[in-house]
Order: sequence, then structure tokens, then C-alpha cells
Amino acid sequence: AIHARQVKAVQTGRMVVEETLKKALTQFASPLAFLDFETVSLAIPRWAGCRPWQQVPVQFSVHVEERGRGLTHHEWIADGPGDPRPALAEALVEACAGARRVVAYYASFERECIRQLREAVPPLGRELERIERRLVDLLPTVRNHVYHPDFGGRFSIKKTLPALVPGLSYSDLKVRDGEVATVELQHLMLAGTELPASERAELRQALLRYCERDTWAMVKMLEKLRGLVADQLELF
Repeated sequence: AIHARQVKAVQTGRMVVEETLKKALTQFASPLAFLDFETVSLAIPRWAGCRPWQQVPVQFSVHVEERGRGLTHHEWIADGPGDPRPALAEALVEACAGARRVVAYYASFERECIRQLREAVPPLGRELERIERRLVDLLPTVRNHVYHPDFGGRFSIKKTLPALVPGLSYSDLKVRDGEVATVELQHLMLAGTELPASERAELRQALLRYCERDTWAMVKMLEKLRGLVADQLELF
């Protein structure tokens, strides 16, 4: 079915939208939290219970969409060498508290991060498990119901975002992909006084804006998908 959509879209030069999109979107009912993590991966673990090269969550962005209240943004980032997980977990629980569903793009990554946090921060285990249970994945919704010729055969958010939401991409950011973010986060956390205060502030902002773009991208993509079937959907 995916291949058939791809062929049709390429041959016609137009986006293909399946009727099944309407049903798929019913799982995205407000209030929603759109979640993205960034991680570091250290050869020599610094914090209790970590393995070599384990992807440890050290930053998140959450956009919360509430019916009739618009959007609010929450973010957290580690900028020192201490174990970031307790404070991150506490901030995450607070940010997602009112959400019926927690939206991610390729949610297996966010799920694994949350499971790690549950192990690392037992006092918040129950609240973190509730977030994990509420996860819904935007990626299959796009992959299984929509195809745009500009996807180029791929469904990463870097490809689907500019196709579905023209004018919105990552090209204006100083940090533009997850691998760079991982390296720069390690620098921010571990460089200490070798990183001048002005550079630290600039790097911190660049990382915050990158992570924020990931969740804002999901907000705008879902808005676009809803618009494609707006005359049939009544989520609000």
C-alpha cells in the first residue's frame, strides 16, 4: 500500500491522502503533549546504572495543546556534569501532567528514554509509566495514510516536515540534526570552565531551539493532517 501511494504521488506530482487518515487521527484528541528527547552517549558512564554508549536523556521539549487554550511550551536541558535524570524526570512529569495523549515521532525512542528514567528515578516511576502508556506515534499516521512526492521515499521528520508544512524546516537553526545535538550536549555538560560563559549561553540556546523545533514540527504536521480531513473531523 505504501508503494502504491508512492507510485501514484510521483506519477501525478501530487500528495496522496487515504480516506483512512480520518480514523487514524481520532487518537490525537486534546489535550495533547508533543514530546521530544535529546540524549548523550558516553563511552565511560558517569551516572549510576548507565552502560557504556547508552543513550541517556538529558534534554526535552514539550508543546502542550489544550482545547480552547492554545499552546504552551516546556523545556529542560542539562548544562553541568551531574546526573540530569532526576531533575529532568520531575520536569517531564510536570509538563505532561494534563495530557490525554503524549505525541512523539518515532515513539519507540521516547518510550525507551522514559523506561530508562523509570529505572533511574524510582520515586517517579508510576508517573513516568503513565506518560509511557499515553504515548502515540505520529510517524505511522503519516507513513500509512499520506504520501507526498517530496518525501523522496523516506519518512524521517526532516523529510516529511518541509513537504507537509512548506516554509518550516531546520535550515535556519545552528544545530540541525540529532547527531550534532548529541555531541554539542556533551560539550555543554562536560566542558566546564573550558567553555566561556558567552559561548555556553549561545550553545545552550541553539540546543534548546533545535529540540523545540522537533516538537513544533509535530504540532504543525498534525495541524496539516487535521486540515486535510477537516470537513470530516470534529476533534475540537
